[in-house]
Amino acid sequence: MNWFERGWYQQHKGTLLFLPLSGVFWLLSTLRRTLFKLGVKQSVELEKPVIVVGNITVGGTGKTPFVIWLVEHLRSKGWNPGVISRGYGGQIKTEVHLVQPQDSASFIGDEVKLIFNRTQVPIAVSSQRANAAKALIEKCHCDIIISDDGLQHYQLNRDVEIILIDGSRQLGNQFLLPAGPLREGLWRLNTSDLVIQNGQSSQASFTPHMFTTQISEPKPVVGTDSYQIFDYSATYHSVCAIGNPQRFFDSLSQKNIKIASESVFLDHYQYIQSDFGQFEQEIIMTEKDAVKCMDFAQTGWWYLPISIQPDLLFIDKLDKKLNSLR
Repeated sequence: MNWFERGWYQQHKGTLLFLPLSGVFWLLSTLRRTLFKLGVKQSVELEKPVIVVGNITVGGTGKTPFVIWLVEHLRSKGWNPGVISRGYGGQIKTEVHLVQPQDSASFIGDEVKLIFNRTQVPIAVSSQRANAAKALIEKCHCDIIISDDGLQHYQLNRDVEIILIDGSRQLGNQFLLPAGPLREGLWRLNTSDLVIQNGQSSQASFTPHMFTTQISEPKPVVGTDSYQIFDYSATYHSVCAIGNPQRFFDSLSQKNIKIASESVFLDHYQYIQSDFGQFEQEIIMTEKDAVKCMDFAQTGWWYLPISIQPDLLFIDKLDKKLNSLR
């Protein structure tokens, strides 16, 4: 946790020095939204419905496993979904790139690679989300689009908005950036179609909806688990480069995996082989980290697969929204 995050979530007063900059951030973001609302800046309306999945805070909220769940849920309801993304941490230079199986995480971004590996869903990566969505509709015949982390991308109209909140950290000190972690104010929760929280919270919840995380058995980064057996009696070196590392550490604890040492990198960090040095223990990481290590991973490297399950009331409300879009 860096200095800013400690201020945002542990609420020491140092970050309050940045409140004047938060005022500037509010002014600029409000002006931008107003220009779209008045039609001065144009939003693109697609021929197919768009579901936006995002958050009003910076940092991890479990968005990637939620998108994976949403893809499979849409398929179960007869939809042919596609996903659009900016491909954070990637190197896409073309206007629109349709993800291919051979694309590396360093090229398309770690979250995009993980979503594609788990679902094989058509994904288009571009800074111009409307163009990415049009490509999926025209070339992949997608009949519904999921805009991954597209909540603040008002250039693209949306039919359903889903906001995710981290259950453990909630919304921090509730100030806008940079004094707090908020990209948009709390009012945004009241304008979204659905708000769902990642896990339980000891604090007052901002939503009645919650998704739980299912943690599967560790899997080897390379090879198959038919000849590699995870040893729960051993100690491991943990590695992660995600928005909320503590959630990963909590998952390891829930699985009774013993950690002797750890390495924490910035979210979307692209690993190189020398980052792993010569550790005495075997290594365990998140699945999002594993997709970035495939070129140099070794036997004895493991990742922890996770999946999520929203509550039944959330699913019911989502399905009613989906039925209205047909």
